[in-house]
Amino acid sequence: AAMARLEDAQRKVDEIEFQLKMLNKEFDEANDEKCKAEQEAEELTSRKNLAKRLIDGLASENVRWGEEVKKLTSNKKTVVGDCILAAGFVSYVGAFDKELREELWKNQWTADLKSRGISISDGSDPMDVLSDEG
Repeated sequence: AAMARLEDAQRKVDEIEFQLKMLNKEFDEANDEKCKAEQEAEELTSRKNLAKRLIDGLASENVRWGEEVKKLTSNKKTVVGDCILAAGFVSYVGAFDKELREELWKNQWTADLKSRGISISDGSDPMDVLSDEG
């Protein structure tokens, strides 16, 4: 009788050890899944932060681009004349002193362009067309 009780107790111990083994396996799998989810959450948070920085950077560029579009839209009627004046300045006035250069482009060439119906910006300066301070 004592042997039967011992065998019965041993079977119960074996069953409990098997259940414990299965529960430990489930726990390990769940823990692995949790670690993967946490790692993925960290990666997504990092990507979100990078995307936010990019969007913030592009937002400031959007303002600058919008201002440039307005400027270019307002200048589209005069860009041809301004470019002709700047091209003439580059091509022909390099050999002359400052006074003669200004006489040529400010008085003669500007008047000639206007007489031909070619619009130029008010106070157009070839150096403004040829250079960019930004």
